Formats: sequence, structure tokens, C-alpha cells
Amino acid sequence: MKKRIAIQDLQPGMYVAGMDQSWFQTPFLRHKWLVKRDDEITLLRNYGIQTVFIDTEKGRDVPMTSSVQESSQTTATADLPLSSPHLDIGPNPEDIEAARLLRAEAISTLDLFFRQMESPSPQQILEVRGVVSTLLDGLLEHQAAMVSLIQMRRFDATLATHGVDTGVLAMAIGQKNGCHPSQLKLLGLAALVHDIGQLRLPLNLLRKVKAYSPQDHKLIQAHCDMGEAIINQYHDFPDESKRMVLQHHERLDGSGYPKGIMGHDISELTQILSIADTYDAQISGRCSQPPVPPSRALSELYRAAAAGQYASTLVQQLIHLLGVYPIGSLVRLNTGEQAVVVWVHSHSRLTPTIKLLKNASGQPYTEQDIIDLSSQTHNDTSRSIQESIDPHEAGWDMTKILDALW
Repeated sequence: MKKRIAIQDLQPGMYVAGMDQSWFQTPFLRHKWLVKRDDEITLLRNYGIQTVFIDTEKGRDVPMTSSVQESSQTTATADLPLSSPHLDIGPNPEDIEAARLLRAEAISTLDLFFRQMESPSPQQILEVRGVVSTLLDGLLEHQAAMVSLIQMRRFDATLATHGVDTGVLAMAIGQKNGCHPSQLKLLGLAALVHDIGQLRLPLNLLRKVKAYSPQDHKLIQAHCDMGEAIINQYHDFPDESKRMVLQHHERLDGSGYPKGIMGHDISELTQILSIADTYDAQISGRCSQPPVPPSRALSELYRAAAAGQYASTLVQQLIHLLGVYPIGSLVRLNTGEQAVVVWVHSHSRLTPTIKLLKNASGQPYTEQDIIDLSSQTHNDTSRSIQESIDPHEAGWDMTKILDALW
């Protein structure tokens, strides 16, 4: 039985099954757990929680003298904002935290690997292989959370971050495409170090914010050959992964570099890496290019596939993975309101969960409701996404918006 109780009636031994605020709006990693200490209750009070749901089948009940409201789960969900469809419209906080830790550890290990380039050893590659295995395990358990974190990365364009996030995306695409686990490991290893050749490029070139000159582009393109040269120092690095490092900028129509190869000369795994690399580079902003909105990055990939640069089926796998409007996309609704996408449902890619930002008159909402577009009732305003919006043109600071989401 679930009951709604006042925060002052909450005691250690009770099982919290929900709060009067959405987890999006609180700092807590989860909204369902067994309370064990008084300081946990104090923390809830400090963050303004006034009422909670408890599950008496999983923890202690309240004394009969306390003022409570008994309810079935159906009745309860009609009473509080958190227990509306919002309870199940977003990621599991525990999944998010597990994915966050996996990603942070992977980035730290890869960053150390990049800093040890001057003294290569077989142990270093073993550690990178370990990162691949860890990320693969994480994808099996927390795929939605791990892929979602990439969209929320605050435009961190470091080499290690780009490698890890490209690896997660590439292996996720590979999984959807039915790749064998052994192939996923080769793909993940190549993805983690695909831009390793950039370590041999001048720092002022990599940090340049103005558009590249033809000479700059020539230097940047050299990172593929430089990457292969670095990888050759590791004798146990798989040949197939090495080819992916060399060829990740090749395109099916022959317009890529460094060799201009085309068609079937580019393996499917290399094509997957190319797509993941391009998408992640665009949303994070790399090589003198500013970050672009996730939905635009997908649109550009789709157009490039239609033009023959990428395999359309693989780009479609990425779109299916992220949704037409990925997390972090700024959108305009049919009502004229502006919103940001905060979650994409695996069962309904065209109707994600959104957070309202501005009304139809362009005025910011003081209370930014979170709405699951896939679960609207007849009593709701019928909302749908009309188009994506460029945050810069609309005057939004996406860093602040993303920080507010997570």
C-alpha cells in the first residue's frame, strides 16, 4: 500500500516511493529507497520536500495517529506532480549515476593513456581494452543512460572525452546493427583512439576558433596517418582496429581522406565509426567548428548519407537510437511554445519528453513543466513538436539549460 505523508512523519525504516518534486528538479540520485538515517530526512527537508509517498509493503508504516492519505498507485498518481506520468517519463537516476561513473572512469583512463604516449607499453593497450569491455558492459545494462549523457556533456571537446563518447555511440550503433561482440570490441578500441594522431599536431591549431585555412585543413588531415604511426608502436594492436583509425575520415563517395578510397573498400565497422565520430564532433564543437544542436547534426548526417557519403541504413540506426529530436534539442511546439527535449522513449521516438521553457508569447515560464508527449490525455493541451530551433539564434545559453536538466 502506498501512502502520502508529511515530511515530518517520515522515519528511518520507511521506504520512500516518490516525492512531491520531479527528480529532474532535485539533486537526489533516486526517488525510491529505504530510509536508514535521520540525516537523510533532514536533507529532504533542506531541499524543500514537504510530502512523500511511502510503500508500506517495503518498509515501516506510520503510526495510526499520523495524518496520512492512503491510496492505490492509480489514485496516488492523480494527486502529486511526481506521481503523474512524470514518474516513468525519464531516466532511472540510478542508471544515470552508474553511467556517469563508468564514463568518468573511462575518460580518466583514456586521458592517462594519451599522456603516456612517449613511453608506450603493452600494459597501456590492455588498460584501453579494459575500458572497451567496461563500456560494453555498461551499454548492456544502461544503454539509454550512457547514450543520453553524450547529449548532456556541456560541450566538453577534450580528446579523451571525444574518444569515449564516440566509442559509446559507435558500439551502440553496432549493437543495433547486429554486430558480433568481437566486432564491437574492435570497433570500440578503434573509436577510443581514432583521433590519437592529433597529439602530434600543433596545439595552436587544435585550439583555433577561427575557420581553418587550406593549409590548416591539410595539417588536420595528417592526423590519420600520424595516428596509424603511433598505433604501430603497439605490436598487439589489432590490424582491423588500426585500419579504422587510419580510415575514419574516408567516405563512400571517395570524398574523404587520407587516401580517397570509396565504396566496399571501407569496412562497415569503419563506416559506423565515421558516423559516430562526425555526430559527436558536431555536437561538441571540434577543430575550429562551434557546437551545433543535436537535431541539426542528425539532419546534416542524413543529407550527407543521401548524397552518398555514408551508408543510409547506418545513419538511420543512429537516428533510431537517439530519436529525431535527441536529448538537448531546443524545439518549437505547435502551440508556439519553446521547449527542450529531456528524454527520448525507445517506444516512441517522435514524441519525447520535453521541458517547457517559453510560452507562445515568448515569455519564460516561471514553473517549467515536464511533459511526456507520448502520454497526453484528452484533457491536456495537445502538444507536438513543430520544428527544432537553433539555440544561438533563439538567444538561449544551452550550457545553462543542460545544467538545469541534470
